[in-house]
Amino acid sequence: MKISLIQLQILPGEENGGEPLVERVMGLIDSCAGSDLIVLPELWHVGLLSYRTIWDFAEEKDGPLMRRISEKAKQLNAFIHCGSFAEKCGDKLYNSCILFDRKGTDLAVYHKIHLFSCYGHEADTFTHGDKAVVVDTEEFGRVGLSICYDIRFPELFRRMTAGLGAEVFIAPTAWPYPRKDAFTMCARVRALENSAHFFVCNLAGQYKHLRMLGNSAMIDTWGDPVYQLGEEPCILRCEFDIETTRRQRRDFPTLNDLRLGMFD
Repeated sequence: MKISLIQLQILPGEENGGEPLVERVMGLIDSCAGSDLIVLPELWHVGLLSYRTIWDFAEEKDGPLMRRISEKAKQLNAFIHCGSFAEKCGDKLYNSCILFDRKGTDLAVYHKIHLFSCYGHEADTFTHGDKAVVVDTEEFGRVGLSICYDIRFPELFRRMTAGLGAEVFIAPTAWPYPRKDAFTMCARVRALENSAHFFVCNLAGQYKHLRMLGNSAMIDTWGDPVYQLGEEPCILRCEFDIETTRRQRRDFPTLNDLRLGMFD
């Protein structure tokens, strides 16, 4: 399978989201024609950290933006992971991601469980998700969904693997400097400890007072980045075969040695 990770930069004038940003991203998606799976970063459509205006861009999961991405999936005959978006559910707001199949059908919706509360407003703005999500695809296995800060919490990934059978993880991210080592280390360890391939798609470049660190990657079951970008906005084009994951799990079956019950 051919996989494209769109490492996007939010440009000056796009900080509050809006139609010009959406149109530019639609063009980037078009440039990935021929890919089997296209992945976007976290909260790109609202300019990322614009919490004061985030309700202006929030929409239901079948709203205009997700309908456009669904149409792109059909036009390009590709799976598209929307990154993440501000999903309006009644009076609640979720940091959500959707995986669309080649027909534009939403296969799964995941609500971000771990919301960043250290010195941001995410945990004050969004409602915590409460369910791990793994979706079965015929073409690239059982896919576990996560978003950014989730990768610091191994319990979620163990639940997706040991409990729900995940073979592959996808995480859209908006991870800034100076926490580069934490970003790369967490993603690599989550892949290694679960014998799973991991696709991480990050934002890049300067954004307001932050510098997004890029480094989007495809990480293999040994925790090694097989494909990885640097800090600049770019599209990472990868090749992937789910049988690589399955073969490694058969040849080096560490998951068979799990003893989770002893900690109950």
